[in-house]
Amino acid sequence: MGNLILTSHAGLIIMFALVLLYLSGLAFTPLRPVHFALGFALIPILAVKLASTAWRAIGYYFRRGGYRAAGAPWLLPRLIAVPLAVAAVLATTSGVVLWAQGTDHGTWAAIHTDSVIALGIVVLVHLGVYLRKALRASAQSLAATAVNRPERVIVWALLLALAAGAVATGLEPTWNPSASPAPAAAAQP
Repeated sequence: MGNLILTSHAGLIIMFALVLLYLSGLAFTPLRPVHFALGFALIPILAVKLASTAWRAIGYYFRRGGYRAAGAPWLLPRLIAVPLAVAAVLATTSGVVLWAQGTDHGTWAAIHTDSVIALGIVVLVHLGVYLRKALRASAQSLAATAVNRPERVIVWALLLALAAGAVATGLEPTWNPSASPAPAAAAQP
């Protein structure tokens, strides 16, 4: 149950943060610092979510009691698991690279855009499968009077997230949108 709670809490935090991240990406120029702060803040929470999900999968496939008894997820979640993880890691990595380069042009920008679109599509499917279960598990956990281990992990991950966002905002390199030139327009005759 602890793994379900941890995964649920992390997933719900990521869901709300992704909405804000996507909105800030749509109005990137005026919201660039917000976009980067949110992106960096998501890294520790994403790490918790990926680790807790991997732990459950490993527990199932290595026949650990509770995980095996809970059974495998149905086919659709198993099919989207790898594309979801790859898209999340690619979107995050390419965003960090673009932040470090101080640009929104070039190959990494294309990778970022494509992975963010793929991530959005796969996340919507993932939410369709797991949102009710995550809401139920988180609500039951938060209704309990004692703070349990998964909640302490989430609190520490949130503190790291806040620190990462603050550091990223404070250390943002000089922004140079023309560091990698945009594709040249067709030559005029």
